[in-house]
Amino acid sequence: MKVLSPERMAKFDKYAIETWGIPSAVLMENAGRNTYRLIKERYLAGKKRIVIVCGRGNNGGDGFVVGRYALRDGYRVRVFLLCKKGDLKGDAALNMRLYVSLQGEIVEVENDFDAIKMGIKHADIIVDAIFGTGLSKAVEGKEKTVIEEINRSGKPVMAIDIPSGIDGKTGASLGCAIKATHTFTYAYPKLGQILCPGGYHTGRLTVIDISIPVLVEDVLGVDAQLVDGDMLRRFIKERLPWSHKGTYGHAAVIAGSPGKTGAAYMASLAALKVGAGLVTLLIPLSLNDIMEAKLTEVMTYPVEDKGTGFFTMSSYEKVREFVEDKDVIVMGPGLSQNPETMELARKLYTEIDKPFVIDADGINAFQGHMDVLKGTKRNTVLTPHPGELGRLIGLSPKAINEDRMTVGRRFVEDTGVYLVLKGARSILFNPDGEIYINPTGNPALAKGGSGDILTGFIGGFVSQGYTLAEASLLSMYLHGYLADSWVESNTDMDLLAGDLLSGLGDTIRAIKDGKERIYIEKSL
Repeated sequence: MKVLSPERMAKFDKYAIETWGIPSAVLMENAGRNTYRLIKERYLAGKKRIVIVCGRGNNGGDGFVVGRYALRDGYRVRVFLLCKKGDLKGDAALNMRLYVSLQGEIVEVENDFDAIKMGIKHADIIVDAIFGTGLSKAVEGKEKTVIEEINRSGKPVMAIDIPSGIDGKTGASLGCAIKATHTFTYAYPKLGQILCPGGYHTGRLTVIDISIPVLVEDVLGVDAQLVDGDMLRRFIKERLPWSHKGTYGHAAVIAGSPGKTGAAYMASLAALKVGAGLVTLLIPLSLNDIMEAKLTEVMTYPVEDKGTGFFTMSSYEKVREFVEDKDVIVMGPGLSQNPETMELARKLYTEIDKPFVIDADGINAFQGHMDVLKGTKRNTVLTPHPGELGRLIGLSPKAINEDRMTVGRRFVEDTGVYLVLKGARSILFNPDGEIYINPTGNPALAKGGSGDILTGFIGGFVSQGYTLAEASLLSMYLHGYLADSWVESNTDMDLLAGDLLSGLGDTIRAIKDGKERIYIEKSL
């Protein structure tokens, strides 16, 4: 499923109107009519009173269309208009007049909020048609007061196009924002409905077709794609009956240090669990006995550590020789920021021409050494959380999360690597400019070790011959999906990273069979 920014969606609308000759009033009619149809089917059984809160723009016009169809079907509808009737222009004004022609009630809201408070109190459902996807400034004044009143009401809230107060490009809350039960958006999902906190405010999301031809994508492009089962099924490999462990590759995992052997354990076991034929954990000699006791199916390869428990430069030749015939190098989980270990990580990256999956301290090794990352043309995926990425490029995690799309795109353009920027939502940035947003996952993943599992998943898929992009997409989706499955019968507090390895087979089978859960619904 393609995802657009508000700016690109505006271009799609303009193209449909000017090139294809679809009147803008028809687009608005399609949007409002189909929104009403879905609201009626899902939320109006046994209900009578609908409150619609409209702003001055086209979002308010969509609200009037919903109100007109609700009046036609006999519902008690009140529209609260957060401007003067005369302030409405174009299609919004047209649909206001059509609503009034059916004796529809409009209450203009100025500074006296008693009427809207009573209307909200007695409503069965509330339709939010205040702001659209183009909002870019902080919500203030009466709009802020009304949004806060709606959120306090506890009533089901249907958002038209986007919850009012959410930045349609970044997902940021612009001072305050509607917390919707269900959002009905048009033609395409928007970035701000997927990225958080916008995704949280959006609630359930349904994309409604409003007759914009899909061919426009080829002309105007898209901003991102949403990872889903249809995408993954296109490249999941069949495991043929005559295959053997050599068919599925050998992953080398360079990980572990004193106090962080768990990270090495989880990353290497995760690689094996997703189907790698062989996985060997390269581990400092002093820690090998621990890892041999912890791991059964994963092999270990101890290297000289001078009795420290850390990787040292003295192990370089032995590591280089061992990985020479391996299919992928997973580097970083629990590696530590020991200066000599960091130096070794950079040298291995510079000298060994293999696909790399780099996480955690493997990423930290490039802090202050971005020239190494930029100058070494490796088939590489980095999997940082915002803190790790921020240390590389000199930004705070807050600054990164405020515009994840822009920051990630620039990093990939600058370095030429694949970037899996973890968080809510995780995003894959490809060197060719493609961007993929992962819809799966929840706060259960906010726990140490979750990232090590993801890193292992990616390495395990790469060892089987998947491209870095394919491996990353599969791994992000599975990783979050497993957490979503967990909270269906547990909570978002009690998941341990190792629990992500259970239920993996059921999840993969569900995807292969087309029976995975749907995160964003499309409706005609």
